[in-house]
Amino acid sequence: MSGNNTSKKIRYRSKINLNIGFIVLGIILVYLFVNIVLYFTTDRISYYEVAAGSNSEDLNSSYTGIALRDETVFTSKTSGYIDYYVSECSRVSKNTTLYSVDSKGSLNNLLSEATSNDTKLNEENLSTISDLVNRFSNEFSLMQFSDVYSFKTMLKGTVVDLVNMNKLKQLAKEKGETFSINKSAAAGVVLYRIDDYETLTKEQLKASDFDQSNYVLAQFSTGSEVENGSPIYKVVNSEEWSIAIPFTKKQAEKYKDVNGIEIKFLKDDVTTTANLEIVRGKDKKNYGIISLSKYMVRYATERFLEIQILDHKTTGLKIPKSALVTKNLYVIPKEYGAEGGGSDETNVDNIGFNLGKEEDGQLKNEIYYPTISYSDENNYYVSTKLFQQGDVLYSMDMKRQYVIGDTQEFVGVYSINNGYTVFVRVNILETLDEYYIVENENIYGLSQYDRIVLDGSRVSENQIVAQ
Repeated sequence: MSGNNTSKKIRYRSKINLNIGFIVLGIILVYLFVNIVLYFTTDRISYYEVAAGSNSEDLNSSYTGIALRDETVFTSKTSGYIDYYVSECSRVSKNTTLYSVDSKGSLNNLLSEATSNDTKLNEENLSTISDLVNRFSNEFSLMQFSDVYSFKTMLKGTVVDLVNMNKLKQLAKEKGETFSINKSAAAGVVLYRIDDYETLTKEQLKASDFDQSNYVLAQFSTGSEVENGSPIYKVVNSEEWSIAIPFTKKQAEKYKDVNGIEIKFLKDDVTTTANLEIVRGKDKKNYGIISLSKYMVRYATERFLEIQILDHKTTGLKIPKSALVTKNLYVIPKEYGAEGGGSDETNVDNIGFNLGKEEDGQLKNEIYYPTISYSDENNYYVSTKLFQQGDVLYSMDMKRQYVIGDTQEFVGVYSINNGYTVFVRVNILETLDEYYIVENENIYGLSQYDRIVLDGSRVSENQIVAQ
């Protein structure tokens, strides 16, 4: 048998070999690409983790202040050489014999001759010396031992002055044409120094007043030559006085609502309480006016005083100023709330309200557990997002009802502990440069390590945030 044995070739489709590794890699790349796109296109919200804080860095600031007193300057009526008969910083009454002016310069010699004789001090003289010794003894500090030498000089001069007074009438008769005896023109504390700050008032303050490099003080003492019409003494008319200190904007903000403060005089560590007022000076800058009713005589010879304001330490939670927002909250009387078993974990007390709703013409009630932002003695305060204005709440016994509508404004921050914004009211205790110190409240308030929106103006309540 003959024939063509033609062989037929049959082709088979080759199997596609899928590499599972490439598939997984492709999925991962797609996932990464999507997340990268979302990362750069999603508006991300920065947050701040609440930390404990205090105002310790801003405590006890020191200042150089200007003493402002009710001072009157008096001038000489004649020219010549002056002799004082009352020690500086002494209290004088009006018409107290205070000084004499000798036109020829011979009075000092006459007084020296008078005191060289056997002169006795009377009881009034001895009482004056005793008062000076007692006052120095009460105010003396071992830290200022050099004051002993100053007191010795002052006491010696006082004794001489007292002896001179006993001889003054006799000398006036003998040499009346050569010198004049003058009395104090006002009652108060007498000072023998002039510095042109006597008429300075708080409204006239300017920064240059505190520049001590330009300060000029003129002091007078027995034996000084004076001209007719020149100042020779002044009297501080009142125990009420004040200290002016320069304030920065930050310091003015810190003390704007503070009335009473405690201060310390750094010269001798004396502390006292005082009133504080913030004023605008002539140069429109802020100045603190510390008003006092004591220690005027103690610092009467000082125009510039180094003082320290003693602040009290405030502790709490530190939050950025940028996080603070203002928000209105609905007011709900506490008599319409009751503790229950709400499921919202952010609601500490699980306070429920009997909310009435009309469905199909019938009133139906449900117990609603909203997040409470704050509570006080009489009311709960909740977000305006959680109720509709006009919603009706019923007492649990259904005998009373309350219509939602009244609001009250609060300051607070947005917490994002649960991934969405919740308004939390805060109580500000202290203001720092870029932060507030707020109260650490256990219920309905912030706690340490809570996360809050760094810039509260960028979000609204109940907003889901990407962190």
